[in-house]
Amino acid sequence: MLDFLRKLLHPSKNNDLSLENIDIKNTKDLEKLMRGLGPERAGVIMRKRALEGNLTCQLFFANGASLIPEADLTDSIRRDFEVFTKMAAENGDAGSQFNLALSLVKKVDSSQSYFSGDNFENLKQAKHWHQKAASQGFKPSIKSLKKLESVFDKI
Repeated sequence: MLDFLRKLLHPSKNNDLSLENIDIKNTKDLEKLMRGLGPERAGVIMRKRALEGNLTCQLFFANGASLIPEADLTDSIRRDFEVFTKMAAENGDAGSQFNLALSLVKKVDSSQSYFSGDNFENLKQAKHWHQKAASQGFKPSIKSLKKLESVFDKI
């Protein structure tokens, strides 16, 4: 309690209270939070902010999960990738829209001679997200739409 009052009355540059309330707008803010609070506490705050709709935090978790090698991915990390990539895509980030579309295409079982059920829905959603990213001029999605045109035209 005494430490809390000291920090409240005599703020320092590493004041936990001010850092916990920092307006996270970019990677510099994320770095400041990590340095000031440490990775565990900063991670809790960043996750909360991501779930509340902060795009910078959503991108941190989505992109961080995408950098982990396939062999090292846990179910929890896969879930984080899906949740935060979708949130960032819904928040209008073209790169996340593209990544979400790619992850949906990867779920399609291409060994079947026709698409049905989950495969059809995944392709439909992939087309949707590629179109959203392409509408922002995101070149990889524009190329993917052209490349997959014969498949997407059937959806």
